[in-house]
Amino acid sequence: PDIYRSSYMRAADLKGRTAKSTISACKAAVIGGEAQRLVLAFSNNDLTMVLNKTNATTLAELYCPETGGWEGKAIKLVPSDTSYQGKMVKCIRISPEKVEG
Repeated sequence: PDIYRSSYMRAADLKGRTAKSTISACKAAVIGGEAQRLVLAFSNNDLTMVLNKTNATTLAELYCPETGGWEGKAIKLVPSDTSYQGKMVKCIRISPEKVEG
């Protein structure tokens, strides 16, 4: 049920397809009681996305290293796979290609 749905985007939310999203904010947040992580909010989606190092680096290279410069930028979210704790798992990657508005 939706009452148990996370407010964070997961790979399954893409349903195997790429999605274009526009960043409305990037903020630091404590995730799961751990260290602070960067979290993206989108103007066209109520889910937020926790940034891993790979996706944060992609955004810094695409637009600028300052997170304040990411607001209003369009990105393409791509379903992918990554190795996590010795297993292959589904993940979301930010495409390194610039997306028009």
